[in-house]
Amino acid sequence: MKFNVILISHSLLKKLTDDNTGHGMAPGMNEIMSCLHDLPEMIKLMRECVECVRALMSSRETPSFAASSSSVDSEIEMHPLAGSTVIVSKRAFLRLNRSRMTIFAQELAVLVFTKEGLAQSTLTGKSRKGGPPKTQLDVDKVQAITDAVLLEFRQTTVSDVRAAIRRKCNNEQFSQRNTHHG
Repeated sequence: MKFNVILISHSLLKKLTDDNTGHGMAPGMNEIMSCLHDLPEMIKLMRECVECVRALMSSRETPSFAASSSSVDSEIEMHPLAGSTVIVSKRAFLRLNRSRMTIFAQELAVLVFTKEGLAQSTLTGKSRKGGPPKTQLDVDKVQAITDAVLLEFRQTTVSDVRAAIRRKCNNEQFSQRNTHHG
């Protein structure tokens, strides 16, 4: 609907420009027309951004990106982690920071589980020092994350990856506690 309005506006401005540019009645119309020419590409890029955001938001409900009949999900290219059944947005996966193993592992954990999911969970489901029980992170997803990290960082160990995920759970729990209490 909005795109149709833009196209109509584009054709009206084109007519104004054609009718008036020689008469000095529409100063700046050529510049406006030049900007409007780029608008369809900008709209396309914005739609891609919206699709990515929707995919990330839907991951909060289904972190493994279970197949969905929605048109948005079908347009987003998915990437299986290390040959597993756990899939994430290919675009988001390619944009993960690969400068250090811990950063990559933690960003990948957020991509798979979300920050909120990590804040409410631990690797084992146990909480520290008699606190309330936590949800255990899905073992298959943790394994997929671990395998994907080991493929990217060959010198690292499983325990290093698990430590990075554990730290991310703790950091998100701390962050959410501080957000809600102050």
